[in-house]
Amino acid sequence: MRPRRPKQPPDFSEQESDVDAQSGLRLGHKQNVNGKKPSRSSPLPYSVVVPTQRRERATEGLLMGCAVAEALSLARHGIHPRVGLKLFGRSPLQFQFQPGTGVTSDRTHELLMTFQAMLQSKTDPNIFSANLSKRIAWYQRAFPFRHTFNHLSRLVSRINQKQFDDSMTFGLADDPLVRSLAMSIMLQGCVESSTTWFQMCVGISHADSRVLHASMLVGYAAQLAQLVDQPSFESSEILSRLIAVTDEPKLRSMLFEINDSLVQNKTLAAFARQQGWKNGIPTDIFASSIIGIYAWLRHPKRYRNCVERTIMLGGDCSGAAVIAGSLSGITMGSNGIPPEWLRHVSLSPHTSKWREQLIERVKDWPHGVEDIHHAKALPSLFLGQMWRNFSYSAFRMLHGLIRFPLRLTQFSVLKHKSNAK
Repeated sequence: MRPRRPKQPPDFSEQESDVDAQSGLRLGHKQNVNGKKPSRSSPLPYSVVVPTQRRERATEGLLMGCAVAEALSLARHGIHPRVGLKLFGRSPLQFQFQPGTGVTSDRTHELLMTFQAMLQSKTDPNIFSANLSKRIAWYQRAFPFRHTFNHLSRLVSRINQKQFDDSMTFGLADDPLVRSLAMSIMLQGCVESSTTWFQMCVGISHADSRVLHASMLVGYAAQLAQLVDQPSFESSEILSRLIAVTDEPKLRSMLFEINDSLVQNKTLAAFARQQGWKNGIPTDIFASSIIGIYAWLRHPKRYRNCVERTIMLGGDCSGAAVIAGSLSGITMGSNGIPPEWLRHVSLSPHTSKWREQLIERVKDWPHGVEDIHHAKALPSLFLGQMWRNFSYSAFRMLHGLIRFPLRLTQFSVLKHKSNAK
């Protein structure tokens, strides 16, 4: 085994820096989006390089926190909170999409694909974008019926609304918030200019400036979660940093509302009602971001409360729960996740050994100027993925049949339009 070379930040000398490295990192906010800067500056100073041990804990916590939250939320996703209580009961939540096993969906697999594409990028955002696009395209085509249905849904939306809202999350593995979580953990604080990375990452599936704002906010939250230790977690300090880097008016206003609610010690349900989401979390990228961040800040030391109370809100609870669970997992590591959930969650077709190898490669990325070319992505398990997709689709159809009567009542599947245009 050859000795490990000292870890060095990648060379981005071709990109111009906004400020000198000694005065602090700015995540490259030179490029405007629709006339607005995505945000002001990164909450991390340039000198910060997260220790390898902390990065390993954060990476594993992100992966398992995302997987558990998504697996728990699948059964309740898209239905009224009262219907969720009637069908699936109260806390403690169990894996009820496929009883006995925590089955993950496209968001967790998108997280894995983002890690793989980052490893394959050799610190080049263009290579990263091209590689991730191919992986997502293959994943979507592995679900031919859902892929076709999502294309038809887009077409109908364009016809009926005349103007398609590109901030809404449609299709398989096209959630830019999840991609931003993985990318931010790997970029940590050592890249002088990363707006290009965010733009490439978001542009794979969305072209709306609101999506870029929300993705960068969640990415900054992930960086802060990676830095903070659980005993010294101060929600108010973290929130003040997030407010300082957010320029989008609506998003900034919602962050101030989070601050007021934290001061008043409001529950997650009370905060949702204040936002007008008493019938469930709407399918809106700002809503997913804000609820996820509030749940993380409201329950910084309890993964169970953070995730369960997000899921119990109903509606588009899966997207919000993934953000909440991921940030909580980054902060506490996998040790903070209840062991009964960890034992039964599945990343099929990927084994625990495959997962450990991925974390081992991610925690030291980039490996230095020479060694970085050896930090390749792991093999993709195509046949296993196809079988997993078939099994997942069968259970999804079963839940569709269970929910069909609900579509004929007032508790139908929620299809909220964006309220933050």
